[in-house]
Amino acid sequence: MALLSASCAGLARNDQGNLQPQTVEGPCQVKKFFILRTTSTPTEMTVGPGPACRLTIFNPNLQIALNAALVTEPPAHGRATAELISGRRQAEISYEPQPGYTGPDRFSVTLQPDAWGMRFAVTVQASPPAP
Repeated sequence: MALLSASCAGLARNDQGNLQPQTVEGPCQVKKFFILRTTSTPTEMTVGPGPACRLTIFNPNLQIALNAALVTEPPAHGRATAELISGRRQAEISYEPQPGYTGPDRFSVTLQPDAWGMRFAVTVQASPPAP
């Protein structure tokens, strides 16, 4: 089985429901994952220097109503944010490493209701990942 990853170099919108992320922007790649209710789903992110890596969760056509997007475990070597967009039908998650840092990092995000959880294992590289 081939591993899927999404990068800013050509990720199309996904209409398949729980396969995430929907979009990715920035000098990064994010391994695709299935998000499940009441479960913390692990995934991988590779980032380079530059602007923040931003990704969206959920297709707005699914009409999922979210109440909150929370960074529940902050990263040790960067900054992560989570916010609701598209009339609370999507969440945008971003991660930006500390300037000059290379190496591993991690953070977790939870979307409410239903505790949709994601655990991101981050690899910060000195140069942007290849598309």
